[in-house]
Amino acid sequence: MKKYMILAAFFMFTIMAVSGCQRSYYGKGKPFGMDTAKLPGYSNDNITALSTDNYERFMHASYIIVTDKFGEVHKIKISANIKRHEWDFSNLDSSGKLKNYIAEDGSQKKVGIDVSEHQGVIDWKKASGQIDFAFVRLGYRGYTSGKMVVDAYYSANMEGAVENKVPVGVYFYSQAATYEEGVEEAQFVLSRLGDYHLSYPIVLDREDPMAEDARTNNLSAQQHTQAALGFLETIKASGHQAMMYTNRMYYALYLDLEQIYQYPIWFAQYADEPDWPYEFSIWQHTESGEISGINGPVDLNIEMLSPQ
Repeated sequence: MKKYMILAAFFMFTIMAVSGCQRSYYGKGKPFGMDTAKLPGYSNDNITALSTDNYERFMHASYIIVTDKFGEVHKIKISANIKRHEWDFSNLDSSGKLKNYIAEDGSQKKVGIDVSEHQGVIDWKKASGQIDFAFVRLGYRGYTSGKMVVDAYYSANMEGAVENKVPVGVYFYSQAATYEEGVEEAQFVLSRLGDYHLSYPIVLDREDPMAEDARTNNLSAQQHTQAALGFLETIKASGHQAMMYTNRMYYALYLDLEQIYQYPIWFAQYADEPDWPYEFSIWQHTESGEISGINGPVDLNIEMLSPQ
C-alpha cells in the first residue's frame, strides 16, 4: 500500500511540474506579446506605423473619402464600372506661369480658362496668346428664385474669343430641381447659342450654393442626378457634345456617377494635384489664376483628355 502511495505522489508531482512549465512557456492567462526591441531594423513602433500606412493605402485605393459641407466624413466605394485614370501626377509642372502636365513623350496638355460676367471686360487679344481654349458662361438659374438669366457678358466674351481664334465651349449654372427643369435649362441654352461655332462642349455646371434658402437643398442624390440628366440628354439629343462640371464633393455625394460618367467630365479641385480615381477630360485646378487681359482672378484648367 505504501508503495502505491509513493507512486501516486510521484505522478502528481510530475503532472504539477509539467503544468507549471506549460503555464510559464505559453503565458497562459496573459495577452500574447512580442518584444521586437532586439530584432535588427524593426521595433514595435515600426510595425504599428507600417500597419497604419498599409491601412491608409487600402482605404484610398478602395474608397473616395470626402468631407461634406457639415464636416462629416464619407467613404464612397470606388466603382469597378468607371474607368480609372493612369496619369502620374508627378508629371505636373508648376514652374511656369500656368500649371501643366508633361506627358512621358515630352508633350504638354492644353490649358484654358472659364469666364463669366464676374471677370468684367476682357482684352481677348492679350488673353488669346496664353491659352488654348475657353469656356464662356451663357447663363444661370437663380438658386432661390429659379429664374433663368443670360450672362451679362455672354455675347461680348463669345465675340472676343471667336475674333481672336480661341476655341470655345459654353456652360450654364444649373439649379434645376427635376428632370423636367433640366430639360428646360438645356432648351434655354440651345435657343440662345446664336451662330457661334463651338469647338468644345456645352457644359452643365451644378454646384451646392451653400445657402440655407437654395431651392436644391433637400434633393436626394437620385434627384440631383435626374436633374443633371435632363440637361445632358437634351443637349446630346440636339447633336451637340454635352459635358458635366462640378467639384469633388458634389461628384462624390450628390450624383450617381455610373450614370453621369456616360458624358465627358470636367473636374474641379483646387489642389496641387487632383485626388480622384476616375478619368476626367478637364481639371479646373485654381480659381485664382492670372491672365494678361483679365483684371482679377480667373479659373484655370488643364485638358487632360479631349472631351470630343
